[in-house]
Parts: sequence; structure tokens; C-alpha cells
Amino acid sequence: MTLQPRPLKSRFGRRLLVLFVGCAVVPIAVVASISYRHVTRYLDAQSSSRLDHASEALGQAMFERLLLLDATLKSIPPRVVAQLLDSGAAPPSRPKPAPQLLSTGLDLLASRRFVALAFVADNGRRTPVLGQMTELPLPDSAEQADLRAGLPLIATRPAPRGERRVYLLRRIGRAREAEGMLVGEIRREFLWGSLDLGLPSPATRITIRDDSGHLLFASSAAEAGWESDAELEAYSPVTAGAADPYISSTQVIYLDEVFSGPVWSLVLSQSREDVLGPMAGFTRIFLLVVVLASLLVLIVSNDQIRRSLVPLQALQQGTRRIAERDFASRVTVRSGDELEELADSFNAMASRLDRQFQALSAAAEIDRAVLAATDSDEIVGTLLCRMPDIYPCDVVGVTLLAPDGAKSLPAVAVDYAGNVRHDARVDLHAEDVQELLEGPEVRLVQRTDDDPLPAYLGPLGALGAVSFCVLPLRYQHQLVGVVALGDRGVRPADEDQRIQARRVADQVAIALANARMLQQVRTLAYVDSLTGLPNRLSYKDRLARSLDDASRHGRLVAALFIDLDHFSRINDTLGHESGDYLLQQVAARLRASCREREDEVGPASAALDPEVARLGGDEFTVIMPGLGDPEDAAKLARRILSSLAHPFRLAGREIFVNASIGIAIYPYDGEDLEMLLMHADTAMYKAKEQGGGSYQAYSRAMNASALQRLTLEHSLRRALERQEFEVHYQPIVEARSGRPVAAEALVRWRHPDLGLLLPSEFVPLAEENGLIVPIGEWVMQRACSQNRAWQTEGLPPVRVVVNLSGRQLRRGVTETVGRILQATGLEARYLGLELTESVLVNRQKEGVDVLHALRAMGLHLSVDDFGTGYSSFSYLKHFPLDTLKIDRSFVREIATDPDDAAITTAIIAMGHALGLRVVGEGVETAAQHAVLRRQGCDELQGYHFSRPIPAERFAAYLADAPSAGRRSRASGAA
Repeated sequence: MTLQPRPLKSRFGRRLLVLFVGCAVVPIAVVASISYRHVTRYLDAQSSSRLDHASEALGQAMFERLLLLDATLKSIPPRVVAQLLDSGAAPPSRPKPAPQLLSTGLDLLASRRFVALAFVADNGRRTPVLGQMTELPLPDSAEQADLRAGLPLIATRPAPRGERRVYLLRRIGRAREAEGMLVGEIRREFLWGSLDLGLPSPATRITIRDDSGHLLFASSAAEAGWESDAELEAYSPVTAGAADPYISSTQVIYLDEVFSGPVWSLVLSQSREDVLGPMAGFTRIFLLVVVLASLLVLIVSNDQIRRSLVPLQALQQGTRRIAERDFASRVTVRSGDELEELADSFNAMASRLDRQFQALSAAAEIDRAVLAATDSDEIVGTLLCRMPDIYPCDVVGVTLLAPDGAKSLPAVAVDYAGNVRHDARVDLHAEDVQELLEGPEVRLVQRTDDDPLPAYLGPLGALGAVSFCVLPLRYQHQLVGVVALGDRGVRPADEDQRIQARRVADQVAIALANARMLQQVRTLAYVDSLTGLPNRLSYKDRLARSLDDASRHGRLVAALFIDLDHFSRINDTLGHESGDYLLQQVAARLRASCREREDEVGPASAALDPEVARLGGDEFTVIMPGLGDPEDAAKLARRILSSLAHPFRLAGREIFVNASIGIAIYPYDGEDLEMLLMHADTAMYKAKEQGGGSYQAYSRAMNASALQRLTLEHSLRRALERQEFEVHYQPIVEARSGRPVAAEALVRWRHPDLGLLLPSEFVPLAEENGLIVPIGEWVMQRACSQNRAWQTEGLPPVRVVVNLSGRQLRRGVTETVGRILQATGLEARYLGLELTESVLVNRQKEGVDVLHALRAMGLHLSVDDFGTGYSSFSYLKHFPLDTLKIDRSFVREIATDPDDAAITTAIIAMGHALGLRVVGEGVETAAQHAVLRRQGCDELQGYHFSRPIPAERFAAYLADAPSAGRRSRASGAA
């Protein structure tokens, strides 16, 4: 390929061209400029010096001429002038002949020096002496004074051609002689005529001016140099500067030393063009030489740059091909210099990169394959397929060690000549393992007749390999296997190939170790370690596959949720080890139940294969794929309940365990995995609500109930913010007098959609989500504020009783109660707290200290619903209680059932024996009132006296309350 580089299209070429041309032209231009400037200054200085000398000489010559003219005037005797006056002057039209002038004593030279001479007497009479004077200059008073002092006077007057006439005046005469002044018009030829002869060059211009700037004389060269008289008149050397085209020298002629008159300035000027004339030819020749030299440099540089750009462009294109991963192309440069050596190095680098890239590409593919693979066979297959791309060889063998330490190991060898795979068994000895584990990372082995090959090289030796490269597969100081690369001859391999092969071997070792660990992790990830059953992850995966299969074949799938009832009691009483053992036995019975095909509950379909899994804790699940009849799921649930009905042996004792089972059928109860599991869980909780030990199939009503519960919980969280709660009060009266002594504060929820809700409809939900704590505090705050308001209104003081939940019974409740009492101003004795029997028993440890603290504050403490729970008086003595409330279940049939009457009698007697007041709850008839009063009950509460009523109506009830000894029934309605 022939390259035709264009230097100007290459940035490097342009820079190099500018550099070459600049290096050649700039120094020449700088030297030429400096030389030209130096020579120019020298010529200017030389010309200025010549002009200065010439102007000085010309000025001296003019001054001497003026002195000579003055001497000529002084040489005329006054007597001659007097004779002229006496004899009368010749007519002006007829000049006197020379002999006559000579006779009169006039010098003939005067006619050559003056154009005209005249004598002006003091009386003003004019007498021509020589020639005809057209204009007679008249001196002023100052000039006349100088004349009287004996000084000659020089005066100028305008002339037609712009120059001025020059006059010389001198006073002559003595007493009795002619007195006056002699006036002579100086001849131009005499005064200026020979000045051109003393100029440095013919082109030199000379101008003479007086101190008023009037032009007195200009040489012919000066007149030719200006286009007009005005320009000549306006020229002033004083204003000429460096940019002026003339070089000038000014000589001031001071006439006042001898004469009375103005100061004259003699200016010699020469055109710079004339001064620099010798440089013009040299400059033209020099510029031509510079231009020719620049062109020569440009041509030579362009050719040299083009020659240099050929290999550079070849290298540039080669670099681009490498960037495009084309490593096969080579760069050809025949310049015989360093660029050719650079091209050879570039080709060597490209060849090396080609090999490395091929190796890296193969290694990367192997890395992706082995790291993505999770099976040892797949990893080994990928290695055997791509290893020759990394390390040139004829055969490759791989031997893997067994995790259990077996001596006979599987080995695989591949002959790339025929692309044939050979499987073999290798007996790896302990010394071989030790050598591979502690030996070098890359081991080169040469086959000889004297030393036998190691066992792991036997399969390659059988294929004709004579030289080997052994790569042990090590991971975390353990030997995973060994890779052997064999050649049938001696093939040299460079260090890079061995490094790449070693790196791939390391990746394969990691991948094989990861595959083994992944198999272990898979077992741990999908199998429950305690029971050996599939865990939650495995269960969801199997259920998803079952749903996909059922969707394709139009079958049913049943999901059963199994939860052991009250399993936490086993852990709390017998310990977690016993609980784990129980879960293992339950898992075994569930497996047996799913395998059975016929038992006491009836035969099961032979086509079904239920799968048991443990979700966690005491929750188990069963999948029934391929279900044809939903009744089969119910049969399995009954079979499971039947198997669990038999006792379990734990710690030498028999334990009975019940379970609640929820059933959801695909696609009736859910068309996806999450929906099916959610509905099975809902059915299971429904079975628990019915007491446990049973199963429930999912129905839409369950979902509606759950949805309603969720909606109610959401509204409950906003009820306090929206002030939807109300407090109603139910009076507690003395049994004998009927006088109200207390009022129980009962919360109501005025729901915006459902209306007024009783505590039984939302308090259990509030207990579950923890909202009972802020609700309880709000009820206590409202009850205390209301009781204080009743006292302020002058109503009979009563005690307001507030129910305290188990969540509120904590150490911080004392601070809460104290803060509320302080904020409302209510005395502690008018506040009572009521706890259920179950709360006292479940929180016995932390409740004792809290109740003692509340009692110390002066509060009245009561236990509610006594008789429905543990019904034990032993715990009552540990709590600082004041009142015992009999549950309404014993009061309901007290007038008709002797057993209930006996129970209430015993409770009242025991309560009094412990020093407690007893309240009968749920009194709705006069007969119940009478029985409880006869039994000695202290206080009564119920609809017989009043329903729970709002605060306004309760205030009216207090106002109408009977005094001591009387009883009346309140007629309030709820």
C-alpha cells in the first residue's frame, strides 16, 4: 500500500513545517532587520554629521560676506557722497559710467555686490549712488538708534517670487560733511550665489530664514523638492521628527554681534531616500535572497516531512488497527533509521498482543464459563475445550480429587489431534498429593525411560505425550485437582503463556471449590437443618412449579398451612431442646401422614404425592399437586390431625399437641403463589380463632373479615388525631344505700362510617398494635379532667375508675399518672385503676413494684373479671389491691342457679377475709341486687342502676343521686 501523505493535512506535519521554516527564516529576518537598522542609523548619523559641518561652514561664509558688504559700504568716503550731493546726481535713467564712478572714489566691486546704492540724508533727501532702488526700507526708531550707534543694519523686504530682498544700511558723515545713511540692496548672486558649491551633495537643500520665519533664500534643489511656494514657505525644520522624510541640520547665524538685524537660520536638509540610496539595491537583493531561501527551505522541509510522515502514518494506522483488535496486520517501513526500528518493535508488540489477546479472550471465556457454572463436569468441559487457545499443546488431562478422600479418582484426557475424549481412573498416592500441594505452581516434566511418570500423567502418556506442563489446582491450601498439558514433541512456550495458564488454573480451582461449596449451600438453603424437610425457599419454589404445571394441565393444587397450638408453652416449660425434639417428631408424623394412602379417615387418591415443608418455628406446610377433588385436601387435613392426636414422649412424659390447619385451593382461592399462601394463612388463623385442633378451608368471608380488620386498624390510628373517641361513665353504687361512690370510665369510638363502636370491637385490635397505650392515657386524662369539673360544679365527689391494660403496666405508668393528676388538679384518692385478673398474673414480676408505687400515690386499685382466669387468691396477697370485682358471668344466674350463688358467696367471703371490698358487676335485675346485698357485697354496678352514659347525663345523675339510706334507680338509657 502506497501512502501519499500531505503535510498540511497533518497536525504534526504542520507543526514541523512551521518549525523548519521558522528556524530558517526568523534568524535571517532578525539579522537582516538588525543590520538594516544599524546601517540606516549609521547613514543617518553620517549624513547629519556632514550636514552639520556644511551648515557651519556656510553660515561662517555668509557672515563673512555680510562683513565684506559692510566693509564695502564703509569704504565709500563721506566726501564722495558730499560731492554727489553738491554736483547733483545723474538721472536715475542714466547711470554714471565706471570711469566717472572711479573718479568719484566708488569701488567698482560695489556694483557687483549691490544691486543699487542710495544715500538718504537726515532731512529725507534721497540721492541715488548706484543703480535704481525700487523700494527704500525705512528703519524704525530702534533701528535708527543702532545706526547712530555705528552698527550696520540688515533689513529684508518681500520680493515677487516669495523670497525677500536683503538691504544693508549704514550711517555715514561727519560734521560739515554729508550726514545720513547709505542704503544698499544686496545682490542675490553675491550673497547666495556660491552657497550650492559647499553642499555635501547636489540633492542637498538649503534654506535661509530670519527669526520671523520669512524665507530669505532657497536653493534650486530645495525649490525642486517642494511642489509649491506655500509648501516651501510652510516647511520648518524645527518641527521635523523621526518620521520626517528629510535629515536636516540648522545653523543659527547670530548677526547681532556685528549688525543690527534679525537672527538668521540656515537649514541644510537631505532626503532620507537619497541618504539611504546605497541601501536600496542591497535591500532588493537581500529580500530576493530571503524569499528564495524561504522557498528552498519550504520545499526541502515539505519533502523531508513527507518522508517522515510516511512511517508515522503507517504506525498510526497500525495503532488504529490494534485498537480495533486487528493484530494480524503488520507495518512496513523502509527508512533505514530509527523509524524503521520503531516499526519492527511495533510489529513485534502487535504479534505479542495478538497472542496475549487470544489468550486473554480464551481465559475470559473460561472465567465466565467456569464461574457461571455450578457443576464440576461443566467446568472441566469448558477448560478442556479452550485450553489450547491459552497454552499450545496436543493433549490435556484433568484429574479431580474426591471430597471424601477416595484414592481412585476420575480423570479426563482430550487428544486435540483427533478431538477424542478419554475417561480413565487414576490412583493418586499420598506422596503425589503432597508434591502437588507443596511443589511449584507450574511444573515442567520431561518423559524419560529411567523415571516413570506420575499416575496423574499416565492418561496423557498413553496418548503419546513426552513433555508436560503440570498445573496443580489449589484452593485455600487444599488440593482440588491437577491439570496436565502435554505435547508429543518439545514445543517452546514463553513465560506469558505459562502465566496465563496458571491464572486460568487458579480460576478453575476456585470454580471447582465454589461448585462443591455451592452444592453444600444448596443443601443448606433448601433443606431445614432441624427436621430435614424442605424449608420456606424450597417450598415456594416447588409450589410455583406445581402451580405452573396445574395451569398447563387444568388441575388443582392444595396448599395447607399447619401451625401447632400453644407450642410456646413447650419451650417455656420444658426448654428449647425439648421443643426442637418435638418439632422433629411432628415432622416425622407429617411425612407419614402424607405417605399413607388409607387410614381411619378414608382412602386417599393414589395419584397424589403431597410434599411437606417447614416454614419456620412451629409452622409447617403441605403441597398437594395434581389434585382432582378438593375433598382430598380435607382428607389429608383430617389424617394429619388424627396423627397428631396421639401423645408425644418428651423428657419422660407424654405431651399432647394440637394443630390448626388452613386450606387454600388453586385456582379457586388464588391464582398466584402469594395470594394462595395468604389465603391458606387466613384460613389457618380462622381455625385458631375457633379454638384450634381443627382445619378450615378458605372462604371469601374470611378475606372480607380480614380486610375489615385491616381497614378498622387504619382508621384506629387516625381516631385520636380526629378526636373520634368519647368517654362514657357507668356508676358504681353502695349495695345497701344505692349512693354512687364511683364511676367506671368506658371509652367509645364514634366511627365516621360505622357509628358508635363499643370497646369489645376495637380494644383487642388496639392491644395488638400498641395503640392501647396512647388511647388509655387519653381516657385517663379525660376522666380526671371531667371528675375535677364535677367537683368544681359542687356535685358529690366520686372516684373515677379507669381500666389499665397490660401494655400500660410498666414502670413509666407512675410518671404518666402523676403528670395527669398534676395537670388536672384531681386528688389521687378520686382516681382508681382497674386491671384484669390475667394481666396481674402474666405481669406478676414487674407489676408488683408498679402497683405499690401507684398505691403509695394514693390511687385506688381494683382487679376486674375475677373468677374467669386463674381464680387464685394466692396472688392477691402479693398485690396492693383495694377492690375485687366479681365477673358478670357469675352474677347473670345468681338468682336462679345455686352454684353461682355459692361461688359469689365464697368470693365475697374470701375478699373480705383479705381486707378487700367486693363489687358485683353486671347487676341487671332487682333479684340480683337483693341476692348480692344479702351475701354482703359492698358495691354494685350494672344496667339495674344505669347504663354507661355521657358526662353531661352522668352529672345530672349525680345531682339526683339519693342520699345515704335511700336508693333509687336511674332511668338513663345508653
